[in-house]
Amino acid sequence: MTISYYRFIFLYIFLLAFTFSGHSQNLIPNSSFENYIEETRGHAYLDNISDWYNTNQVQPKSLYGTPDHMFINEKQPLKGIKDNFKPRTGKSVLGLITYMQRVVNYREYASVELTTPLKKGENYQFTVYITNGNNVAYGGIASNGFGVYFSENKVRQYIYEPLNVTPQYQIEDILYTTKWTPISFTFTATENSRFLTIGNFRDDKHLDFKYINYDIDPQCYIYLDDLNLIHIPKGDIPEEKVTEVVEEEIIVKEEIKVEPKVTPSLPEKKAYVYEERPTETQSSIYITSYDITLNIWDDKTVDGDVVSIFWNGEPIIEEYELTARKKKLKIRYETGKENKLILYAHNLGKDPPNTMAVQIKAGKKKRSLSIRSDLGKCGAIRFKR
Repeated sequence: MTISYYRFIFLYIFLLAFTFSGHSQNLIPNSSFENYIEETRGHAYLDNISDWYNTNQVQPKSLYGTPDHMFINEKQPLKGIKDNFKPRTGKSVLGLITYMQRVVNYREYASVELTTPLKKGENYQFTVYITNGNNVAYGGIASNGFGVYFSENKVRQYIYEPLNVTPQYQIEDILYTTKWTPISFTFTATENSRFLTIGNFRDDKHLDFKYINYDIDPQCYIYLDDLNLIHIPKGDIPEEKVTEVVEEEIIVKEEIKVEPKVTPSLPEKKAYVYEERPTETQSSIYITSYDITLNIWDDKTVDGDVVSIFWNGEPIIEEYELTARKKKLKIRYETGKENKLILYAHNLGKDPPNTMAVQIKAGKKKRSLSIRSDLGKCGAIRFKR
């Protein structure tokens, strides 16, 4: 055999191996955020990470979205940084605020240009590891809505507004985890996308969230590490199996059936959110009538306080935003019960704590009081007769 023949065989094997390895190549550069420009104390903005950039390229002088580069710097550590997070691999992660209580519709996004554009009609798999940290470093809120968006052109955020795009994937349920949790999905590219953008694409009105613990500046903060985007060859996707149904003749014999005796089960007691927090009785009032009329409103600064109110353990109004206008409610005193009006705060508004004015009318008695609640406890008024 000639030398040229062996060269041909070697070249064929090399190209075959290269093609195979290309199927599993990660299309996201600097996917673990280990390549960065300089070592700061452990916290820097996203422009410190190679390849990645802040989706907000405008960067106005006012408040704007600022995703973070978070990493462990043993030489010059930032106090408490190790208590907040530990990278899944290496010593560097990406950090994003996906919801902020004090700023309506505040969002942060990170973007990167893929090493190879997606091909329209081809299948891909995306994976990312997410955690809220060992402690909730920047606020005790968990939310849903985190999404992944692929686009042909760069998307731009102008201040801190949610991006008006439809992500290829987003988390529907509230996510809270102190461990690194993989999020993975497969999709078919609808265009030859070159850019990847990650963040929360829902506005506050369509967002679900849950308070995990109290923080002076409540928000949802997530860490991300080890992103992976690979092309899936069409031959690697298993075809859907079709089960053939064969009709058979079935002979049914009449039998005398004895219905088993069913013991009715007691309905489970519904758990309400106020039970998650201690209740502090802040006022007591003596009344002479069983029928009680309440007027509730925000008598201080109208700052977006959202509340739920419970009477003797049952909700009488849920997730209601207080305004300067009085809202009328009617309740009834129940003999043998504690008779408490409990205020549950869903947020702190712009001027904490969450405060609600209550005008109480029972028979000839009329009195105005206030209840204060925060994210750590519920305020209450006790009624006695």
